[in-house]
Amino acid sequence: MLILGIAGFFVALAVLCFVRYNVLYARGEKSGYDAGGSVLIAIAILVSMIGFLVSGAGWAKQISDFEDIKKYKNIEVIYKNKAEALTAEFAKHLAESYPEHEKNIYEKISPDKVYLYFAKYPELKASETLVALVERINKLQTDVYDQQINVEFMLKNTRYRLRNPWLFTFMIPYE
Repeated sequence: MLILGIAGFFVALAVLCFVRYNVLYARGEKSGYDAGGSVLIAIAILVSMIGFLVSGAGWAKQISDFEDIKKYKNIEVIYKNKAEALTAEFAKHLAESYPEHEKNIYEKISPDKVYLYFAKYPELKASETLVALVERINKLQTDVYDQQINVEFMLKNTRYRLRNPWLFTFMIPYE
């Protein structure tokens, strides 16, 4: 909106030039205020056009960020589902190894706490399959957090664009 203010300032100066020209013309005096007013109007139009171009780029980036936010949230859901499926597989292995604790295992296990079971059942570390499974679950959990960070970064960018004084905020979409 700052650009519109600058353009408005040039328009006001142009109006003053045209008024001054008309006053002098009415007195029969010659002046160049009409040319100055025309130049100021041209500058105001140029500044406005630049503002629309810059705001158009901001609009496009805003739309792109909203689409990226949707993409990151969908990827996050996919990672969570995959982590939960792998956690269920891990719980199944635990239940087979420790049938006396089966009920407790299925009730309490979650993807972000899988590695704790190695501390509780140290002999599980001997199984390469379970170690690899836990590593995959931990990587997926890290990916989920990374997606959440990406979403927050994109949201920050969209909030900034809505407050940016150099953009025409009426052109920037809200979502």
